[in-house]
Amino acid sequence: MMSSPTRLPENREWIDFAKGIAIVLVVLYHCGLFLTDVGLASGAGRIRSFLNFIPMPVFFFIAGLTARRMLDWSLRDLWRRRLLTLVYLYLLWSGIRVIFYLVVPPLHGTERSPTDPVSILLLPVWPTSSYWFIWALGIFTILAWTISRIPVKWQLIGATLLAMVSTTPGVLDTNNVGWDRVAQNFAFFLVALYAPRLVYRLAARVRPWHAALLMVIYATLALVIAYLGVGRIPGVILLECAVAVAMTIAVSKVLARVTFLDIVNRLGRQSFPLYLLHLFPIAITLALITPVSDNEVLLEWAPAWPYVLASMILIVTLYLFKVTRRFTWLWVSPFRRDRRASTRPAGQKQPRRRDPVVGPQGATEGSPRSGRDEPSNPGGS
Repeated sequence: MMSSPTRLPENREWIDFAKGIAIVLVVLYHCGLFLTDVGLASGAGRIRSFLNFIPMPVFFFIAGLTARRMLDWSLRDLWRRRLLTLVYLYLLWSGIRVIFYLVVPPLHGTERSPTDPVSILLLPVWPTSSYWFIWALGIFTILAWTISRIPVKWQLIGATLLAMVSTTPGVLDTNNVGWDRVAQNFAFFLVALYAPRLVYRLAARVRPWHAALLMVIYATLALVIAYLGVGRIPGVILLECAVAVAMTIAVSKVLARVTFLDIVNRLGRQSFPLYLLHLFPIAITLALITPVSDNEVLLEWAPAWPYVLASMILIVTLYLFKVTRRFTWLWVSPFRRDRRASTRPAGQKQPRRRDPVVGPQGATEGSPRSGRDEPSNPGGS
């Protein structure tokens, strides 16, 4: 009898590292964006134009990897096990944001004032808060479940065409961050949703030279887009976002086990609370430094402030999460019933979770950690 071929292990340690890279870039992006408003981020625009293709495609791609099982759920289960949590967290944190900005001056660059009554009322359908990401995950969940009976080929073709036109400047722009990002990133969610095992197998075969080659391709295309204006050609920015996803996975696969970089894994494991919390310390910091932003010493160090502030914000936000994680209603819907809890023998304690049940990859039945098979700037945050 012939023995079956040996299967390569589907190592998934890279997932946390990839999320860590993405959340660091999100924080750096926002620090550069808002420091620019007070003149303390010289060169931040070039940083954003070079890196803004990475974070959100990566986050949504990982979301697809962890969501496959939902396609087999009934509508009732879809609501109970996934959508309810997303709706709860989106409304809760949008409300917290409104209350926060009643006290702290809102950051510049938002579409409307965070405390504008019309904006608040329209949040369920017209997301203008920084929590559009949660809203988009809900839309992706509904869309993917609704069209699941359509042949996968046609789903992917439709999503790719939508992404192509929405990432081409001047072709499809809804003037709303949530709807624009849904159109730009649904294809990444769907690809990962239908091909998780292929992704894991390819990741297991990554070698350092793959990561290096993809980095060169990404950097070259980013420079061509920035300086030659080819981003207006349909499909070019979408291609760069796809290269960004492949590059991030390859780099993460190579570096995930490097000991001194374990902080990136930690940031990845806690990327969702970091995403929820990081704009609050940024807003407070900007409110404090705005009155002295014309100081000559501060201006002299303007090119470095985005990196300095991003490092500080990441540390402060990790501490904020450590302090607030005991308030589970901030991270997990209290309306979400867990069948496993109802079947646990009386007196048996609930096992402690290391991370919140919900991460930026969406609501799942358990913590979607690596090692488990749960199911104006395109690509930026």
